[in-house]
Amino acid sequence: MSFPKGFYWGGAVTAHQSEGAYTEGGKSPAVCDLIPLEGPSGFKKDANFKPSTFEDGIDEYHRYEEDFTLFEELGFNSYRFSIDWSRVQPDGVHFSEEGMAFYDRFIDALIAHGMDPMCSLYHFEMPQCLYEKYNGFYSREVVDLFVTYAYKMIDRYGDRVKKWISFNEQNSIGMPGESKIQYGAVCPEGVDEKSFVNQLVHNTFVAHAKVVEKVHTIPDALALGMVIYIPVHPLTAHPLDVAKAQDQMAVMDMYFDMFAYGTYTNFMWHKWEKEGTMPDIVEGDLELFKANTCDWLTLSYYFSLVASATQDIRFNPYLEANEWGWTIDPVSLRVGLKDLQGKYRLPLMVVENGIGMRDELVDGTVIDDGRIDYMRLHIDEIGKAIDEGVDCRGYLMWGPIDILSSHAEMEKRYGVIYVNRGDYDLRDMKRYKKKSFNWYKKVIASNGEDTAND
Repeated sequence: MSFPKGFYWGGAVTAHQSEGAYTEGGKSPAVCDLIPLEGPSGFKKDANFKPSTFEDGIDEYHRYEEDFTLFEELGFNSYRFSIDWSRVQPDGVHFSEEGMAFYDRFIDALIAHGMDPMCSLYHFEMPQCLYEKYNGFYSREVVDLFVTYAYKMIDRYGDRVKKWISFNEQNSIGMPGESKIQYGAVCPEGVDEKSFVNQLVHNTFVAHAKVVEKVHTIPDALALGMVIYIPVHPLTAHPLDVAKAQDQMAVMDMYFDMFAYGTYTNFMWHKWEKEGTMPDIVEGDLELFKANTCDWLTLSYYFSLVASATQDIRFNPYLEANEWGWTIDPVSLRVGLKDLQGKYRLPLMVVENGIGMRDELVDGTVIDDGRIDYMRLHIDEIGKAIDEGVDCRGYLMWGPIDILSSHAEMEKRYGVIYVNRGDYDLRDMKRYKKKSFNWYKKVIASNGEDTAND
């Protein structure tokens, strides 16, 4: 098993889950703050429950130099972050020089510590005022405002940032049951829910294509299309189960086709026509898509699902799962990478992968063999895929340092670096190396050759 020379090793975070500094630089509330928190995972909400918030994060705004030093010790050569739209353009119109200057310092520090910066322009950090005034990406006005923001960021940082993602996990927009408040939108009264979602899908494709167009004006810059990759397997070999799984994969396929070919899939187009849920498409949109395709396909990967034509089942009964019910399925990552390489023949990169666990700090460290085993199995499967001909360019673990979860929990931890704070008690936020820190350091130093948990 061999990883290519120049393979990217590193980690990924978001601004709102890590930075804190909630009111500095003129930052305004963002739509991610509206994501409901029903209670710490694994516990029932009770009368004493109070929601956590993203306001303090892990104070990355002030401590990034300390953390980048740790990442340099790990051997990171790549790091994915997001720009907080609500920090650099608090009212959605006027730019904050103080907010933009922070990202100048942040990016310069990343490079000084040996990391190639990868930037996500949208990771649920839209200024809330654009939700309140326009209903977010449901409105073409917000598409235009986002493009103005994105172009400003690409112009400002494009001399140093050469890898750009327009939308984090862009296919989650079209997933049933996913909150659209992450995109600053709610379904208007009297509007069909499917039509609402399809309009969001189309509008964000317009915004994405315009970002790609801009990125391709920057020397040596790459536009990366990103999805959360959740393979759906048929529960059995019965053809009806196979067909059910195929139908559920169709939404994700639509995104990959748009990124690689600049077109909607025939399947989804026909489905929208048949349902009467076709979005409003402005003249020139389809030509815009066709002219602006991505250079790489990138994905986050955590678990797989199953589908059945006769049973109400989602999680694979043959696999183990973590405390939050996410199945552990490294083999499906290899299978998926091979499938994507065969269909699209573009470079691939895993830009998020990891496992949430409850960690206990004892004598200044955390013994987290479960995390090591999870990452080891997934890295090994990537190596096997590369040996089988997949052009995979890198692996970024999710949350290399403990950050708040997507629902503002701190006790669901992903990092190889422990941060001493709880859901509500900020403590001192001191950083500690877990056992997995030295393990990941060894993996990177060996370029993936040595993944043993010694």
